Parts: sequence; structure tokens; C-alpha cells
Amino acid sequence: MKNIRNYHPQKYDEKEYIKIKENIYEKTNPNESLSLKEITDSSLLKEIQSLDNWKNIEEDLLYIVYNGKKYYKDIDDEAIYENQSKDNDTLYVTSIMFEQEPEYDENDPSSPYISQYPLEDILDKYSCYCMDDYAIENKEDLVNSYIEFASKDIEDIEKLLEIVGKHVYNKKDGEYVKLIIE
Repeated sequence: MKNIRNYHPQKYDEKEYIKIKENIYEKTNPNESLSLKEITDSSLLKEIQSLDNWKNIEEDLLYIVYNGKKYYKDIDDEAIYENQSKDNDTLYVTSIMFEQEPEYDENDPSSPYISQYPLEDILDKYSCYCMDDYAIENKEDLVNSYIEFASKDIEDIEKLLEIVGKHVYNKKDGEYVKLIIE
């Protein structure tokens, strides 16, 4: 895998995705249960109330992400709330694009399929899994490959993004194969 770059698919602009950090999105669960607690810290409340990029999550419920946390407010209410539920369905995603390298036993770049390795080793190293294989993009683009990674732990996604701009491949080392990131 070479020329690894961030990829921003159009789906990340839809309302089921909330940008948490640069190139990291939370995929909202339509069945997400909210356990809202009113923000009482006056300085935090003032900071959040001054923000103007609130988005609709429902007809009368707005949300905003500030410092990596989601806050909510009713359209007609000045109060701001933070979700206190520990929803196990929270999922963080990111997408990358890259070029496959046949010289490292990867598929030809024109192949619509991504090689199992080093992808499988990346998934293991960063405790992530593939959420979307972007079948259309991978079929139509004869140079680049596209993949979306997911994890319930945002730190896994943050660490995974360290491969952007790097060269990632497998190298035989005796009986073993090592994942090389340089």
C-alpha cells in the first residue's frame, strides 16, 4: 500500500455521520437512546451557546460537536445537554484511499478487490474492522483502492490514521511475515 491518503466519501455529509475530529466520524445509530444531562457549567454553556453550526438530528432536536463531545438542544430551548448514556453502538469510522503494489504480493491496482494482506495485518494491529469496501469506487478507479475502517474505540481510529502518508507492506522475515510501516 503506497500513497495512502484520507478519503472523504459523500456519505459522510449525510446526517447519520457526525464529524468528531478531522477525518473521524461517528456513525449515529438511528435507535440511539439519549440520556441527556443539562450543562450547568456557565463558562462551558456560554461557549457552546455561542456556536452557530448546529445541525438537525430530528425535527426539533439539534446537535453540535464541540471538543470531541456531542451536545444537544431543543430548537426552542436555551438549555444545552450532554448525552450521558454509554451506548455500546457508538461507532467511529474513517476512510482511506491508496495504491496497491503487486511487487509486494498485493492485487494489481486495476483490480476491484483489495488484497487480503497487508489489510488483514492492519486490522489486527489497530483493532479495527472494514465497514465499507466501496465496491463502486474500487471497480471504477483503476489506480486507487478505497476502504472504510470502523471501531467502537476512537483511539483505534486515531492510531490507524497514522498510516496516512506512509508506505505499508508485508515483508518475510524467516518463517514469519512482518507488517512494515515506514
